Amino acid sequence: MYSARDLAQASGLGAAKGAMTKVAAIGGFIVLMVVVMLAPFGARGDQVSAACPPGAPGGANDPQPTGPLRVIQVAYARIIDGVAVSRGLPGQATLVALMTALQESQLQNLSYGDRDSVGLFQQRPSAGWGTVAQIRDPVYAAEAFFGGDKPPSPPGLVDINGWESMPYTVAAQAVQVSAFPDAYARQEDSARSIAEEAGIDLNRPGDPYAGRSGAHPAPSAAPPSAVAAAAQCGGGLTNGKPIAGTWPPEVQSVPDPTGTGGMLTPRTAAWVAKARTALQNLSMSCWDAHLWNPTSDHPKGKACDVMVGADGRKSASARTKGDQVANWTLQTAGTTGVRYVIWYGRIWSARTGQWRPYNGGGVYNPSDATGGHYDHVHVSMY
Repeated sequence: MYSARDLAQASGLGAAKGAMTKVAAIGGFIVLMVVVMLAPFGARGDQVSAACPPGAPGGANDPQPTGPLRVIQVAYARIIDGVAVSRGLPGQATLVALMTALQESQLQNLSYGDRDSVGLFQQRPSAGWGTVAQIRDPVYAAEAFFGGDKPPSPPGLVDINGWESMPYTVAAQAVQVSAFPDAYARQEDSARSIAEEAGIDLNRPGDPYAGRSGAHPAPSAAPPSAVAAAAQCGGGLTNGKPIAGTWPPEVQSVPDPTGTGGMLTPRTAAWVAKARTALQNLSMSCWDAHLWNPTSDHPKGKACDVMVGADGRKSASARTKGDQVANWTLQTAGTTGVRYVIWYGRIWSARTGQWRPYNGGGVYNPSDATGGHYDHVHVSMY
């Protein structure tokens, strides 16, 4: 086992001079630690694989890794951020890089990938990103992702005019040119969580074009907007704080105003009226027998489904509409008595005030457009 002295010598920090020298030294140290920590788990087949197999996008907000993998992710996040800090890039650049590396490799320095892709960002030697050895150097890989005047030749983040005002997934895609351009936004929550654990300031100011010579485009004062992000997969939903309140039980006593022929609780009927006034042009259905799901709130008159017109994963307008309905519902939940909301593969609870991945509750297929609630927003009341 390595002693603290051995590890310090392996990292080279004691003799490192300058920010980038230290970052490079840490990179070599982390490669060593990856081997050490993953050795007990066997060969590559036992390691956590890349974020997505060839030909398929990664999952949104997968369960957060723990143990050795999380340690590795945090360490590589610090290396990536160290490169950004040494250049003078803003924290936003680090966030885009972390989201990209999570989607491409689960923030692992992989020796394999789709075709000849390797490394944290799954960069390809055949596309001009460098040699395999270079790409698997995490400092080099981060430098290449951020781009600028130094080789390699593919454009990096700072070479993209206006990247700082784009939705994060669009900025990532401008560098990566992936077959799944919307996938990167799915990793924002995970990236922020890792950054927090790593002590990275994602709100750090900086020059978004640091490392690029010549006249820089005027930085945009506007960050990626919720509306723009909602047009991509993964953005646009808000969290909040737990919502306290006492909501006494109610009986079904009001005819369903959505025309199902069933009966709703007064609280649910009042929510329907408010939603129709605030959001307008809603396609909504509330009461339903739901014989296949005896625990459903629909036959109890305590739930409504708001249809968005299409699978939000395939339609930007449907995604935007669903986000608007969900966010309004959360913002008014403290006065309307909303208990939980399910939309776009996530479930929000008034008890926690947070979104988390939705697993189908043992009844629905969460990958299906309806089962995963990608084509409608479900609202349940107390």
